Amino acid sequence: MFLQFNSRVRDLSHKGLGVIDCPDGRVFFVRGVWPGDEGEFEVTQDAPKYSEARLVKLINHSLDRVSVQCPHRGPNPGQCGGCPWMMASYESLLKFKVKRLLHSLEKRRVVFNHALRPTISSKEIFGYRNRAQFKTDGENIGYVSEGTNILAPIEDCLVLNQPVRKLFHQLKAVLPNESFRPTGKHHWNYLDVDDETTMDNLLISKRRPFKQGNTSQNIHMQTWVRDKFSALDLHKPIIDLFCGSGNFTQILSEVGFENILAVEVQGVALQELKDRELPGVRILELDMNSQGSWAKMSKLQPHAKAILIDPPREGLEKRRGLFKYLDNLENIFYISCELDTFSRDAEDIIKHGWELIELTPIDLFPHTPHLEIMAHFKKT
Repeated sequence: MFLQFNSRVRDLSHKGLGVIDCPDGRVFFVRGVWPGDEGEFEVTQDAPKYSEARLVKLINHSLDRVSVQCPHRGPNPGQCGGCPWMMASYESLLKFKVKRLLHSLEKRRVVFNHALRPTISSKEIFGYRNRAQFKTDGENIGYVSEGTNILAPIEDCLVLNQPVRKLFHQLKAVLPNESFRPTGKHHWNYLDVDDETTMDNLLISKRRPFKQGNTSQNIHMQTWVRDKFSALDLHKPIIDLFCGSGNFTQILSEVGFENILAVEVQGVALQELKDRELPGVRILELDMNSQGSWAKMSKLQPHAKAILIDPPREGLEKRRGLFKYLDNLENIFYISCELDTFSRDAEDIIKHGWELIELTPIDLFPHTPHLEIMAHFKKT
């Protein structure tokens, strides 16, 4: 049995879903809606509080709603879920991204005083993505429906930049393709691509080295790193942790640091960095989740005065060694792609005698809840 009721979307959850109130007092979350929307919603009669409801019909639109330009975008199975906030104006979208950040920090009681800076918005909200991961079953190609494991076929993707969009249409032109068909219990294969991928170097279900997905915004991030480190003593040793293929290591080398320890787990990205032979850079192959990792790092760079940390979504899962072994640090620069783990780590860093003096949000992925953070902590 289903219960249908009318309600108004009053807010967004920390995951970016609409928040609505049921007349019986229960609160539900809804995909594909925006604060100010009024609609008819549906849940099962026995749905627990804080579970998901489904939008049946939109009655009145939020003033912040805009027309969705992508015909494949939607919250339902079979529709693409890659741009869940495409129905919102860019101004309101940025407002709620910052609201998510502040909520995450306040939940952890992170003190940031006057540290928050204006958000660096994306110059382009379409045609900006320089990488993507397509899914294909050999017959169709696309993305995955939001909150499911269902392949959503697409004809085009408006957020891709020109080289990746061109490659997508080349891939679509060779379908059906026996080599793309999944094996075993897999529903589809994935094609990890970026603007350096061609039909000749395409690999099936193998990841390419990580790169920031928005080229123009990555330039802003590199500029931020350049500005921060240019103010430091170039003769003092520094660490670039989770350096990847050297997106920021290159900047540190160009600034003129004489002693940079670049740290990354072994892989293709690290080999790319080695091949570049950047001046002033030593490379340490190290899994930061392995036992004794911080001690090994400090042995090679015991007098490091600054560290740049750009971790994966998991953040600094093992961070005790940061305070135990790198006790000469004066500056921590932390670039994060996940609000919750950043807030967790920031809380711990501050507890160990550091002050958050700058917090700059930067929007890499318009139409999504994602927000990147560039933060500067200074030893008190």
